[in-house]
Amino acid sequence: MSVDPTTSADRTTTTRPWDNDADACRARGWRPGTRLAGDEGYGVTVIEITALGDRLVLAKRISHKGEPVEQRESSWTLSCRDWKEVPS
Repeated sequence: MSVDPTTSADRTTTTRPWDNDADACRARGWRPGTRLAGDEGYGVTVIEITALGDRLVLAKRISHKGEPVEQRESSWTLSCRDWKEVPS
């Protein structure tokens, strides 16, 4: 999957200390099942949100650098990359 997360106005990051990742997702309509793509300089990573808590986002990594990845869900932050929604 070739995704350029820098080409969309829909990308977001939570870099301010008072931001809440789960609320940021809810505000954008990102729910469990939503896939997001972001690149922190090591290639594009695609994650799928599995749950939104009070403050935390649980997600599993789907691919990295276009290669499929099998990974269990874990907590993710939006602060390390700009994220944008991508199709499933």
